[in-house]
Amino acid sequence: MIKVKAYANLDSATKQELLLEIDGEFGHIPIVKETEWAAPDWTIIYYKGDDIVTFCNVVERNVILDGDVYQAGGINNLITPKKYRGNGFATKAMKRSEELIFQELNCKIGLLLCADALIPYYEKLSWYKVEAEVIFKQKNEQKIWSANLMLKNNGDKLRPTKIDLNGLPW
Repeated sequence: MIKVKAYANLDSATKQELLLEIDGEFGHIPIVKETEWAAPDWTIIYYKGDDIVTFCNVVERNVILDGDVYQAGGINNLITPKKYRGNGFATKAMKRSEELIFQELNCKIGLLLCADALIPYYEKLSWYKVEAEVIFKQKNEQKIWSANLMLKNNGDKLRPTKIDLNGLPW
C-alpha cells in the first residue's frame, strides 16, 4: 500500500526510520554531507505490511527557469532498503509521486537532483537531464549545483539554461 503524508504530520518514529535510511544511503557522499537540504513537504511511503519498502519526499516550490516562474515538485531521497530492491517498489513510488506533483498539487514541472549512475533509471520514467546552471541557497549565499538535474513536464521538453531553485536544494 502506498500512502502520501504531509511530512510535518509523520510520527517521530517514522521520521527517524526514514532519516536512518537516508543517512545510510547518502551520508557518505561529500556533497550530501556539506549541503543544507530543504525540509520535505510530502512523503510517499510504500508499505508491505508494517515494513517501509520504499519512500521518497516531495518539496513544493516556485522555481525560476530562464526568468519564468514555475510551480515545481522536487523529488528527493527515493530510497528502497537493500532487502527490498529489485521488486519495482521504487518505480511504483515514483509514479505515485508524479501523480501527487502533476495532478494533486498541479505543478507544471518536476525536478530532481541525482548522481550519474541514476540517470538511466529516471530516463526510463520519462525524466530528462537538463544542462543548465542550477542556483540554490546555502546560508546567506547562492551556490551553483555541480551534479545532475533532471526534469519532467507535460508537453514539449523544456531546455532552460538557468534554473534558480529559489531556496535550499532537495
